[in-house]
Amino acid sequence: MIRFLQLVILTVGLFIFSCEERKTETVNINEKAKELIDEIDSVDLGTLQHLHFVYRGPSGFWQNDSIEESRYNLQFSRGDITLELIIHGPERFINDFSINLEYDTSLFNLKLVKSDNEVQIYKNWDKLIKVVHSDSLSKKDPFEFISNLNDLKNKYELVKITHHSHLGQFVEFYFTTADVLTYVPDSSNINPQFKSIWTKKWDKGQWINRNWNLRKLEKPIEVGG
Repeated sequence: MIRFLQLVILTVGLFIFSCEERKTETVNINEKAKELIDEIDSVDLGTLQHLHFVYRGPSGFWQNDSIEESRYNLQFSRGDITLELIIHGPERFINDFSINLEYDTSLFNLKLVKSDNEVQIYKNWDKLIKVVHSDSLSKKDPFEFISNLNDLKNKYELVKITHHSHLGQFVEFYFTTADVLTYVPDSSNINPQFKSIWTKKWDKGQWINRNWNLRKLEKPIEVGG
């Protein structure tokens, strides 16, 4: 009888602990969502309508939202004294950032390594093409651009950031595989074919304000490790 009571007390205690843990997690997600909303600006939101983050553990990468033929992936890393960008499918990237490099069909990936004011440009992993001053690399600094987005992603421990232009102009931020914060601009232009589906999904969540919705997925997404 005493053993039975001990088991009951233990079970009830574990249940209460589990409930409190879930409640704390929900509060933390709500706070992080509101903090992100307050911090992110219109420039980043505009950028994330054309670029999203794909989680692959330490091999996660940024990908432009484009058709398959002009899609590129960006892997960013920060060393003690260097910044490194590896670009797979670099043709569109060279155009987007006005990189001081002429594209040719033998170029299947590009590696940029920045140290101080110098950038080393490598072709196809390890073939050094040239070394340039950072100011002459491009009209738009890809290191600063990706670094800022990466810092935002890391600060809020986002596992995924998505945008799909064929659905509409909304952007999804995944705090976990089940907790999703969605930015829906006033001019979201949601594809009429899918509008009712997405409206129902958002209505199951919480509208923090007219443009931001936080919801928990019934079935968590799968992400690569």
